Amino acid sequence: MAFGLNLLGTVVGFTRDTNSARHGFLRTPSGSFVTFDDPAAGTCSENCGTIGDAQGTRGYSINLFGEVAGFFTDNNGFCHGFIRSPNGTFTQIDAPDAGTGPFPQGTFVSDNTPMGISPEGAVIGFYVDGNSVQHGFVRSADGKITEFDPPGSTFTETNAIDLLGNIVGFYFDANSVGYGFLRDSHGNITKIDAPGADHTAGSFNGTFCVGVIATGEVEGVFVDSSGVLHGFIRSPQGKYTTYNVPAAGAGPGQGTLPESNDDLGDVAGNYFDANGVNHGFLRNLHGSLTTFDAPGGGTGAGQGTVPSDNNDTGLVTGVLIDSNNVDHGFLIENQ
Repeated sequence: MAFGLNLLGTVVGFTRDTNSARHGFLRTPSGSFVTFDDPAAGTCSENCGTIGDAQGTRGYSINLFGEVAGFFTDNNGFCHGFIRSPNGTFTQIDAPDAGTGPFPQGTFVSDNTPMGISPEGAVIGFYVDGNSVQHGFVRSADGKITEFDPPGSTFTETNAIDLLGNIVGFYFDANSVGYGFLRDSHGNITKIDAPGADHTAGSFNGTFCVGVIATGEVEGVFVDSSGVLHGFIRSPQGKYTTYNVPAAGAGPGQGTLPESNDDLGDVAGNYFDANGVNHGFLRNLHGSLTTFDAPGGGTGAGQGTVPSDNNDTGLVTGVLIDSNNVDHGFLIENQ
């Protein structure tokens, strides 16, 4: 599972061994691999009983200096965030109000997002409290943790932090409608609601922010009343531009799903065709769309190419799902 990519071309992610325990990895620009495990991570396989399944170490994001952010599950089934320094030293992260019970309680850094650590080493994530309610947090480079929720949130997810400390993500309100948010470095939160987003109570549809760059541009996806996904760009002035990959399907759960952006505003993501197959796309800062498929991808529903991150040099990494539903990492140069 390849998730993050830095400017030098180093990829971070995690694997599952034959016992389903997770292990982090780095793939260097030369193609060599370094595997790593937080010293406190558990190694239990599936069907672990009362101590919890899915233990191990997950790497999700990496900055220019090689600092890695992710989370691990210990041998008691408890979840904790971590930062791994370039020399292999681990720092454990626990939000002050995180629950101390087994999954889903605990602290999760950069969960399923490649943009969870800034160049300065600030990291974002979420924690689940003792009542199993999810909240956002940011940890500064000097170790200070600030917990936060947008007003009206019953569930907060953080997705990206830029070099200025601006954070984007999404939240669900009491009606189970999703809204994006932009939190600036001073803690001010702006609600983001893309035109065309569905606001039907109980739908879990709405607006979901994916990325942010230092100019203040926000990238994201919204879900309409038919359950179709659409990409959007929000300018620093609050102007929205929506887009769709022409080959994307138009049924529920289909459409265009941006996953990441580079520092220039180029967006990478996947689109679902009418058969539910995943394909990759790139949208440059001028709005031009390019589609691609990594070799070896399956052609069944849920299979195919799923980009997760892109960088300023044109590299894209992600997950390739083959015809046997086995996950493989990929790295493609944007031509």
